[in-house]
Amino acid sequence: MPDTVHALLVAFDGAITDLHLSTNDTAQLTQIQQALGDHAEALCYVRRPDSSHTVALIAESRDGQPQNLYAAIALHFLLGESLIADVQGPVIFAGFNRQGALTSLTEDAVRTIRTASVIPAVR
Repeated sequence: MPDTVHALLVAFDGAITDLHLSTNDTAQLTQIQQALGDHAEALCYVRRPDSSHTVALIAESRDGQPQNLYAAIALHFLLGESLIADVQGPVIFAGFNRQGALTSLTEDAVRTIRTASVIPAVR
């Protein structure tokens, strides 16, 4: 089992930070809360035909936070659908397994999310 879980934090300005989350549930929860500035909730679960799964985590309290068009574009690409969610504030993208535990993102998901961050967002 890996020592850390590789996730990506997408800020509302498109900046991406690599996160290396602990595999310890308590430490992982603390890291996620610090990165988001609040308790986390799942915005979207992406289940792909190749069995790779991605979850987008956002802060429970998002009032007053700017829209995150970069994360919304990444979700659009990951979902393969035309619907783009209304996303506010920072978003953590991570993989997940059948038991619901966070896992490292696949290389394909990392490439997709990073690609979305270089697309100029329409404002």
